[in-house]
Amino acid sequence: MATTTQSEGLEENGWYLDIGCSTHMTGRKDWFASLDESIKSKVKFADDRVLMAKGVGKIVIKKKNGGETSITNVLFVLGMKSNLLSLGQLLERAYTSRLEDKILRVYDKQKHLILKSPLTKN
Repeated sequence: MATTTQSEGLEENGWYLDIGCSTHMTGRKDWFASLDESIKSKVKFADDRVLMAKGVGKIVIKKKNGGETSITNVLFVLGMKSNLLSLGQLLERAYTSRLEDKILRVYDKQKHLILKSPLTKN
C-alpha cells in the first residue's frame, strides 16, 4: 500500500505506482471519461480504514508527447486522497515492468514504453 502525508508535497494530479494494491483507484470523479456507478464495493486499507467504491470506469490520460492513453477498470473511491495505479493489475494484462538505475519502466504488450518513473524515498 502507498501512503503519504500532505507535508510531503505530493501532486494530487499524479499517480502512485503501487505493487500492493489490487486495482487502480482514484477519488477524482471528474477524471472519468466513463463511469459505471451501478458497481459498488468496499476497499479496505492496511490501516483497517474502509472506503466505498462508488463505481468503475475509464480514465483518459494525456501523454507528454500530446497523445492520449486510457486506464480501464479504475475504481472511483469516494474520499480517497491519492491516486493508485496497480502494477499487479497491469502485469495481469500482459504489461511488463523493469526496474533499474532507480527508474521503473512499464511497457505495453507491444513492448512500447508507456510509463517511466523515478523511485522516491516514500
